[in-house]
Amino acid sequence: MKDNNINVGFIGVGNLGRHAIFGLKNFYSIIASDPIQNEEIKELGVSYQPIEDLCKNSDVIFLTIKPNKAKEVLNEIKDLVKNKLIISFIAGMSLEKLNTFLLNDNVIRAMPTLGISNGASPIAFCSSKEIENSTGQEILNKLGQCIRIEESKFDAFTSIFGAGPAYISYLGNLLSEIALSNGFEDPEPLIRELLKGTYEIHNSANKPSFNEIKSMVASKGGVTEAALKKIESSGMEEIWKSAIEDAINQSKKLGDN
Repeated sequence: MKDNNINVGFIGVGNLGRHAIFGLKNFYSIIASDPIQNEEIKELGVSYQPIEDLCKNSDVIFLTIKPNKAKEVLNEIKDLVKNKLIISFIAGMSLEKLNTFLLNDNVIRAMPTLGISNGASPIAFCSSKEIENSTGQEILNKLGQCIRIEESKFDAFTSIFGAGPAYISYLGNLLSEIALSNGFEDPEPLIRELLKGTYEIHNSANKPSFNEIKSMVASKGGVTEAALKKIESSGMEEIWKSAIEDAINQSKKLGDN
């Protein structure tokens, strides 16, 4: 049931904004502002409005814009949102910068994954105010599992969890390509079931760790053990660690701009 007392605005309707709208569409009246109007979003009954009207008509405003557009947009809206609750999904932009640009300390900095479209996302957040049991917390809880973290951890959270669906999909796509090369005509549905089944094992009553699941499958002298030994001996683990460290450093650079 929708809460008709709260209008939620989205400035920016790219991938992240679109997924957030899907996650909240059944709960709130939603307004959007973006130079490109997404027909799929309009079919949900979302109203597209000029950014000035969105700021006036929204009780809560999500900032779901690219980092390279952030300063331009924040300067445009700073005189329009002084008394609004702001939830920022802008990668790399600190709470201090948001508060300073917007002349508003009623800001929540948060970072989700695309899983927000169905309420299945880890979401890190921080704020200069207590937001427990607040409207902001209530809205974020509808998008996923929220955890309050120190802001110093945001770059790591963004690079590990925010980017996580891309890493998992990279592996899924690799498995799919290998399956195709071995004669499986349409392997992606099988990979999807594989990921779902692994989740179900991990989420079962005993909640085995990922390492325990790996040991369950990799029997001594078996095919899985042979594959894992090859992967480990190739230095792939260090490559992944180094790659994610590069992502963390890139997130820090975004925050410095």
